[in-house]
Amino acid sequence: MKLKDLSEQTQESQPTIKHLDVSSNLLKSGKELAMFPNLETLIIDNNYFFRLDDFPVLPNLITLSANKNTFNNFDMFIQHCKEKFPRLSHLSLIKNPICPMFTQGEEENINYRAKFIQELPQLKNLDGTPVNPLEADPNFQKLQQQAKQQQVQNYDEQKRGTIDYNAKYQKPNSKTVKTKSEGNRFVKNTHL
Repeated sequence: MKLKDLSEQTQESQPTIKHLDVSSNLLKSGKELAMFPNLETLIIDNNYFFRLDDFPVLPNLITLSANKNTFNNFDMFIQHCKEKFPRLSHLSLIKNPICPMFTQGEEENINYRAKFIQELPQLKNLDGTPVNPLEADPNFQKLQQQAKQQQVQNYDEQKRGTIDYNAKYQKPNSKTVKTKSEGNRFVKNTHL
């Protein structure tokens, strides 16, 4: 709808609305969200939000999808989430300057996730990926990689010296016989 302000769209039953999707508009401010105090899901993807300080306190908000906005202050974003969305358990910030998922390396993404999980321990899903509470430890990923390498090494040692059977490498035992006989095709029916 290319809304610049949520007050442009008036609805009669605003207090009962629990799920709101205002994606792909031109919104910059969240102060009009105060009209929706019972929100549980808020989708603000593809807008121009860059901070949460003008957002109202939404005590029931569980899911916040803020993909493709311009949030750029990591610490301020986390602080506002703690203050304004105490029940937040699903958060997505893909394609924001603070999210290193597609723009930076793996180590930055690991640190980003660890910081969010430390600061918001109730998170169950971050950027579309389930949260493991152990991820709050920066060494968790390294320990997980080491365990995976150990499993691969153990598997390779077990397989050493064995040959797997694969039917595609088997020699055929018999020659292929055609389903139709063509032996009498040159002999006329009257000569049979």
